[in-house]
Amino acid sequence: MSVGCGRCERTPGWESVEVEGVTRLQRCGCWTAAHAAPPSVPREFRDARWSTWRKTAENRHALDEAQAFARAGAEGPDLFLCGSVGTGKTRLACTVVNEAWKAGERSVAFERVPMLLYRLQPHGTAAETAGEFNRLTAARLLVLDDLGAERDAATDYTRRTLLMLYEARHDGGRRTIWTSNKTPSEVGAFMGDDRLSSRIAGRCRVIELEGRDWRLAGRAAWRQAQRDPVSGERAAPVMERAR
Repeated sequence: MSVGCGRCERTPGWESVEVEGVTRLQRCGCWTAAHAAPPSVPREFRDARWSTWRKTAENRHALDEAQAFARAGAEGPDLFLCGSVGTGKTRLACTVVNEAWKAGERSVAFERVPMLLYRLQPHGTAAETAGEFNRLTAARLLVLDDLGAERDAATDYTRRTLLMLYEARHDGGRRTIWTSNKTPSEVGAFMGDDRLSSRIAGRCRVIELEGRDWRLAGRAAWRQAQRDPVSGERAAPVMERAR
C-alpha cells in the first residue's frame, strides 16, 4: 500500500490545498509522476505526448498516420515505423502508448525486441517462460521496439518466437506497433525468412520517418525544432482509448 509523499502522507495520492478559504483535495504531484506513463516505457520517453510534437515537413505524414492508428482502435491495421537511427520512431510509438495510458487503458506494454528474445529463452521454468509469453500476447497495445537490432543474423529461435508472438496477438485482435531501422523487406533479408516480414507488410501501415539523428543533435535541438516548426500547426491530441 502506498504511504504517499510528504504532501500526501495522510491521504496517499491526494494533497490538501486551500482555494478561497475552502480546503479541497487534488492529485498530488507524486501520484501524477508515477502514473504519467506505463512503467515499461523507457524514462527518456515518459514525457512523450501529442502536445510535445509539432508538425514539420519531415514528420507530418508519420504523425498523421500515428494519430489515425490511435483513433482506429482495435479495428485498424497495426503500425510499422521504420527509418534511420534517431529519427523519432521510438518516441512516436511511446507517444501513442502514453496517450492510451493517459486515457485509462492499462493493458499496454513496451518491449525492446532484443531484450524480449533474451527473456523468453528458457532461463527459468517452463511456467515462467509461458507466463511472460502470455503477458505479451494479452496486452491490448504492445510496442515491439528495435526489430532487427540483434547483433547477429536471426536464428531459428528468433524467427520462431517473433512469428508465434505476432500470430497470437493478431489472432486475439491485439494491436502491435513495431519500430525498426530496417524496412519490411530488409527485415525479411535479415531474418533469412519472409514469413514475419510478409505478415508485417500485409497487416501494418508502414511509415518511414525521415530527417536528422535527434540523439546526435541533442535534446535542445529537438525542443528548438518543436518551437520553430516549418508549419506552426500543433499536432492535435486525438488519441482515443485503445480497445
